[in-house]
Amino acid sequence: MPVRRPILLTLLFCGLMSILPSEARAEWPERTVKIIVTFPPGSANDAAARIFADALSKRWRQPVIVEDRTGAEGTIGVGAFVSAQDDHTLLYTVIGSVTVAPLLIDKLPYDVDRDLNPIASTTSIVLTLAVSNGIGATSIPELIDVLNAQPGKYAWASGPTLPRHVFAGFLKRRSLVMNYVSYRDAAQPQADLGEGRIQVLVTSLTASQSPVQTGKAQFLAVINPSRAAVLPDVKTVRELGYPELEIDGFAGLYGGRNVPEAVKARIAADVAAVCADSEVRRKLEANGHNVLTGTADELRIGIERQRSWLAEIRQLVDIRDAR
Repeated sequence: MPVRRPILLTLLFCGLMSILPSEARAEWPERTVKIIVTFPPGSANDAAARIFADALSKRWRQPVIVEDRTGAEGTIGVGAFVSAQDDHTLLYTVIGSVTVAPLLIDKLPYDVDRDLNPIASTTSIVLTLAVSNGIGATSIPELIDVLNAQPGKYAWASGPTLPRHVFAGFLKRRSLVMNYVSYRDAAQPQADLGEGRIQVLVTSLTASQSPVQTGKAQFLAVINPSRAAVLPDVKTVRELGYPELEIDGFAGLYGGRNVPEAVKARIAADVAAVCADSEVRRKLEANGHNVLTGTADELRIGIERQRSWLAEIRQLVDIRDAR
């Protein structure tokens, strides 16, 4: 007895469904989403990742968990993300993981261009130039004068990678001599700034604000391209005439090379919606972030801009030992 046409069509449809990409068969996410963060618990970027995770879990109606994997300039977390090979595992990191890490480590266990696919920008962490009150400088020109008058007397510290490279380049350009102090504990530099054991600290707002709040130090400038919502009266280095100190500390979400385009588009659209949410923006700004637009293009442009900037910096300082 011949197979009737409706039955044949049904069988053909089922066969096609079995070979279609997963995004055509089921709506992503189908289960818990993990976000690997390359920063320690309690850090500004970890806090931002958790704010995004909470907002996205409400939109996706699936749990979104954050897992901190820190160390080795972020490469441990990136390596864990790349090894996962899972479209329900995302990476939250700064663009330095793409631009700086390959310059610091000879043989990365992954290819940043192949394995880290930009999905959406999230925030730019607020970065500041802070000085101890004991140095007697209330502006960048005064700081330069003090350093010129007593070369080698004063010490500085910074956040990892780009802040260190950029300030080292600034010193080099002006033939200024300071002593660089390296720290393992991210909380110690701001304590030392407050006590005058170091005189300059170039790092995130959250990692430098304590001595400023207690009146022992002050911010000379914000080193992002735009002012910080929580520091509206502190000018940027570009406004003050020192664009060579500017850093775009973009962070964003990345997917693996096997994440379907439809899934990446879905994630980007939802991140953009979260970035536009007034309550989310308030929380992020209070935690020391400038909120971005949540697009892949913004993240890619930031990466290329930073790569160009790094090429300039490398002409001035040793990227592996900037001081």
